[in-house]
Amino acid sequence: MVDQHAADEKYNYERISKSTILRQQPLLNSHLCHSASLSESCSIYTFQINRPIRLELSPEEEEVASMNMDIIRKNGFLLMDNIHAPPRERFLLKAVPFSKNITFGVEDLKELISTLADNEDECYIISSYKMDTADSICPSRVRAMFASRACRMSVMIGDPLSKFEMKKILENLVDLKSPWNCPHGRPTMRHLADLTTLYKRRFEVS
Repeated sequence: MVDQHAADEKYNYERISKSTILRQQPLLNSHLCHSASLSESCSIYTFQINRPIRLELSPEEEEVASMNMDIIRKNGFLLMDNIHAPPRERFLLKAVPFSKNITFGVEDLKELISTLADNEDECYIISSYKMDTADSICPSRVRAMFASRACRMSVMIGDPLSKFEMKKILENLVDLKSPWNCPHGRPTMRHLADLTTLYKRRFEVS
């Protein structure tokens, strides 16, 4: 038995993960624009590039960051590494990723570095980065963003589907990396068994 919402959501999640582009946002500092007269055109706020943020990382985190600069960059973070700086002061954060109305920050970067150190969580890296492998590491807020988008655009439980639409959902599961659960943990399918038949066979054997 297939959960039509969970199955469609899982397909949309992996599709979005492969196609969404996280762009780099240079760190900016806003300041009020002062005008000599009301007749001069002036925006309420203007923006100028601020100094990069110095990151306070442990020596272990700095080592992980230095070994994974390419993955960090492909996740939208831009770091400057000064190998001659004292420990805990090597890295400057120059840009962070954003997608639509979501902008990521220092805590997301630290989570990414921690994940890289643990080497446990994986997700699809977006295809525009053209990595050699299909899998990579990404922050949990990125995964949550993809999951939310996939959920909203998927068919819902109770939505009437034609045979063609049902078949399409099943076909979409075939090529997925992990088709068994939606990104929120809900199973995409359940295996049903006739317990009466099983008990009958057991009784006949005994």
